[in-house]
Amino acid sequence: MVPFSRRIAAQAADVLGLGAERASAAPAVSPPEALERHFAEHYEALYRFLRNGGAAEAVAEDLSQEAFLRLHNHLSMGRPELNIRAWLFRVAYRLWIDRLREGKREAPAGSEAWESWSQALRDPSPGAEEELLARERREWLRAAVLGLSEVERQALHLRADGLQYREIAEVLGLGYWPVVEAVRRALDILGEQAHGL
Repeated sequence: MVPFSRRIAAQAADVLGLGAERASAAPAVSPPEALERHFAEHYEALYRFLRNGGAAEAVAEDLSQEAFLRLHNHLSMGRPELNIRAWLFRVAYRLWIDRLREGKREAPAGSEAWESWSQALRDPSPGAEEELLARERREWLRAAVLGLSEVERQALHLRADGLQYREIAEVLGLGYWPVVEAVRRALDILGEQAHGL
């Protein structure tokens, strides 16, 4: 029997070319440069996620900044940069949950959250009839989205923001299949209401 060791495994990886691939794939970047890059890539989506979750403007800014402060500490300690986007959303979500626990149990999506949704859906130059139809669609969407549970709203928002189901599960602290079901239920509810079923 041949004893297995990490040295032998590393040699096998080098023979297969896996060791060199890892070394050349990620050039050394200082933590401040990495933080700056991640901030530019993820701040708006993170802020929008918190606002749509019911956080007030100032609270969303504070929590977003706190998440990036924690990312700075994470990177400064030499920890790996694996799936930073999901990591940031998970940290921000947990900070938001902690903030809610300080006050009340669950925050309903208020009119402020609705404003951010309506700005994202705003038509640049509608006519009078188009404006009336757009207003009706916004009111319908507002009522439909407010009718979703908190988990369904959060999961749907994160999915619309481009996160994969596994990333959403990580952010919300749920399993993979409950997240898939939450998104499916949200889409089914919106679809049923859209078609008047």
